[in-house]
Amino acid sequence: MLSQCTNNLNCDTSLFNPNNNDSIKNKDVAIWIRFLRQMRLPQMFANLTDRRDASKTTYSNVSLALWAFSACAFRQGSKNALNTTLNCLKDNARASVANFLEIKGLDLPHSKTVDSFLRNIPHEELNEILLQVFMRSIKSKLFYNHSETLLPDNYYLLGCDGFHTHTYTEPHAVDEKGQNTCPYCLPRRLHANTPDEKTYWVHVFVTFVIIFPTGLKMPLYIYPLKAQQVDVTKDNEAFKQECELKAVHAVLPIIRAYFPRTSFIFAGDGLYANEPFILLCDNLNFDYLIVRKEKSLKLLGKHCDELERTELYQKAYAFKEIEQQGKIKITRQARWFNHEALGKEAYTNVLRFEEFHEMPNGTTQTMYKGEWLSGRQIGKINCFARAKRGRMRWEHEDLHNTAKNRGFDAMHDMARTDFNLWLVWKMMLFIAFSIFELFRCTTLAQEACKKRSWMKFSKDLLQQLVEVAWEVIAISPILQKENIQFRYSFCHPP
Repeated sequence: MLSQCTNNLNCDTSLFNPNNNDSIKNKDVAIWIRFLRQMRLPQMFANLTDRRDASKTTYSNVSLALWAFSACAFRQGSKNALNTTLNCLKDNARASVANFLEIKGLDLPHSKTVDSFLRNIPHEELNEILLQVFMRSIKSKLFYNHSETLLPDNYYLLGCDGFHTHTYTEPHAVDEKGQNTCPYCLPRRLHANTPDEKTYWVHVFVTFVIIFPTGLKMPLYIYPLKAQQVDVTKDNEAFKQECELKAVHAVLPIIRAYFPRTSFIFAGDGLYANEPFILLCDNLNFDYLIVRKEKSLKLLGKHCDELERTELYQKAYAFKEIEQQGKIKITRQARWFNHEALGKEAYTNVLRFEEFHEMPNGTTQTMYKGEWLSGRQIGKINCFARAKRGRMRWEHEDLHNTAKNRGFDAMHDMARTDFNLWLVWKMMLFIAFSIFELFRCTTLAQEACKKRSWMKFSKDLLQQLVEVAWEVIAISPILQKENIQFRYSFCHPP
């Protein structure tokens, strides 16, 4: 069963004989099953709140949570898609799925049964699972053992960004009077105060994600916005900014309390370039790299401009390096200004960075130009490394793109009328994303995936589960060995 597991998190590729066809055929889903055991996912699901009548329950909370998790991890797009697949199975295939879900017998739960369990789970319990997954990875020294690749400065880069999932032209959850009852529906108005005025409703999350230099991204905390928390009369840009600011002031203290000794760099856009947020980072001992745009903190920018023109700063607070890549000459230059006043109480450091490419035809192209507020002082030793970290923030948007367009189908409405059930399904999606992100970095998963996309590979795992008898899956070497160590390779593309 999935709940019988060991604690190691590193992998032995010698478990499978490349000349053994049965082993090669059956190892894909066996690897996945063993990985879930190693991550102790069933134990985490076992702790979820279960408010069902015990005398009327057929399936455990672990089985039902694994069902929901699988709908997301196997990238089925909807619970109905998985439900339809399972309903068509013959007994042999049902036995494989039942064993995978830790169910005795051949009866598999309907999606409605899964919903009846999920709808009463507080969504914060699923955030707790995201935090636990990251904590287990830290304690296993997974990141530390690959520090040169994942932690070049011994800091975890934490991104924060808004994530819009649904738009409704009519309230999706209403009372007997037809009034909206979903607290997560944020009303927006088009063509306000005109004859064409229309109201629509949106769901917005703010996602907090650990971003690694290799492209690995791990959701750490998902914060759903409620209408009562923000001023819904603001225009779209101001509204988005308020949503993110509300979330970050609420969540960063939670993350710091959960990881009191972990070193983080907060990566943010120009929205966070303000004194209250810098003071929050200082109080929580968060390093930061925050974009400063021309229209923000104009006095600070003007002061740095004046310093930059002085001979002292041009000599002592600037650095340039030139690299030849084939026929292209790459020039990088940095300038910095340490301990600059930011308002009445806060101080910050400013890093300016530019990269130019001199092409073979003699033309020069500006490839990047950016400026950041930095929580750490800047110098020749770290200026380019800090700039590189600051530029990684765009990877966060790629996570949202994957969640929407690469099989997770985050835009699909899993539970239209029940807002807590809707929220729990979305949280389950991010748990599946986080677990699968780690799984795809194992050498065994990479060997099994070969040239397939990760989306196709995840779908093929379910296909193999329903096509191969459980008796055959269960004797796979990776499931037979008592102790397994998963090895990781973080150079594989996402």
